[in-house]
Amino acid sequence: MENAGTGTQVAAARRRSPVAFLTGSSLAQSASYGLSALLASALLGPHQRGLMLLGITTGSIAGLLAGLGTGSALRSRLPAVSGTATGARLLASYTWWSMLSVVTGGGLAILLSRLAAPLVDTGLGEPPFLAAVLVVTTGYVALTQLPDVWCATGRSRAGSVWAALVAAGGLVGVLIGATLDRSAWALLLAQGTGMVAIAALQAARLRVVGLVPLASPAGRELAELLRHGCRALGLTMGLALALRADRYVLGAVAGAATVGIYSVAATLSEGPRVVPAALGWIVNRDVALGAGVSRVVRTRRTALLAAAAVSLLVGVGGWFLIIPIFGTEFADARPLLLVLLLAEITFAPFAVASQGLLGGGWTTTAGLLGAAGGVMALVLFATAIPLWGGYGTAIAYVLTYAGLSVVSWRLLRPRLVGNIAPRRHGTTSPPIRV
Repeated sequence: MENAGTGTQVAAARRRSPVAFLTGSSLAQSASYGLSALLASALLGPHQRGLMLLGITTGSIAGLLAGLGTGSALRSRLPAVSGTATGARLLASYTWWSMLSVVTGGGLAILLSRLAAPLVDTGLGEPPFLAAVLVVTTGYVALTQLPDVWCATGRSRAGSVWAALVAAGGLVGVLIGATLDRSAWALLLAQGTGMVAIAALQAARLRVVGLVPLASPAGRELAELLRHGCRALGLTMGLALALRADRYVLGAVAGAATVGIYSVAATLSEGPRVVPAALGWIVNRDVALGAGVSRVVRTRRTALLAAAAVSLLVGVGGWFLIIPIFGTEFADARPLLLVLLLAEITFAPFAVASQGLLGGGWTTTAGLLGAAGGVMALVLFATAIPLWGGYGTAIAYVLTYAGLSVVSWRLLRPRLVGNIAPRRHGTTSPPIRV
């Protein structure tokens, strides 16, 4: 049963972030990224597309690392202190750290790309490609950090819309870049430029509504953000490794062309994730406001059914359309897609439970879970990919996601039984719970 006195808060949060609206925004975002990926695959062929995908992977991982989980920390802590002096200092500290993340994220991405070049493909270390990686990393830092400001202040609609617009900016960039130069670095640079342009508009809008204060960062609040964020980083980085590290292992074992073929199946398979991701956003805030077991369990059931239904549609469509659209050299993407769709179904419960752990402030538990999932994924990738190539990657996903879903729910359910909204503790900030 939900905690008494929190029902109105949870209901209000749901009105501000209806499932249909967030699902639509998530669908628009996924469609933009998906169309960008599929267009690049059709234009570049397997090898160049593989290089571009590795550049995107590097940028997204570097962006997450640079943020150090501060976005999750802000979403968990700000609701309890919004409108207070503590809240203003928290936002100021987050603003300055986000700007620093642009610099550190770009440098880290260049370093990672240069280190991967001798192992995967020398094209990853060429100067034009490194410049493109730098720009796209900036876009991913903004995509990671800025929407969390909207969500932390209860404006999930705005956050989801801006995230979709950043993705659309990347698609427009690819379309423009394709008219100028059809190479991996050129399309990567064009996609990053489009993302950064829209992100700059988002930052300006945040500034206008007073959510990007430039006051001096407060040492105490910044330390709390980093301490709280680093505990959650295990979840976000563990998940990032589980979602992206396969590209590096597959590239090192089978080459960039195999990565390009695999990317078509991987891109299409992410469609079933749209509804679970939107529901996860809602659960994050609901749990922060005191939601109990019954509400979150119903959300899990909805996420699982939605993932299964969309997987069926994507599987049938992909089987018949991949070869006519991309050519026979991408034929191996069809059976890969079916296995990856099975993995997406097993991922849906984790998409909900992981956000519940973060929203409830159980960041140590979430971080350890994500780190364990990342290690499990790396072990499975290293074992299965040399044996079965892309199919080994897909099988590793099924096992990793199934394990994460089972464990995350076993960790979350007992905590929701006694869940208490942070505001009911009578403190100015929510407790950091384990």
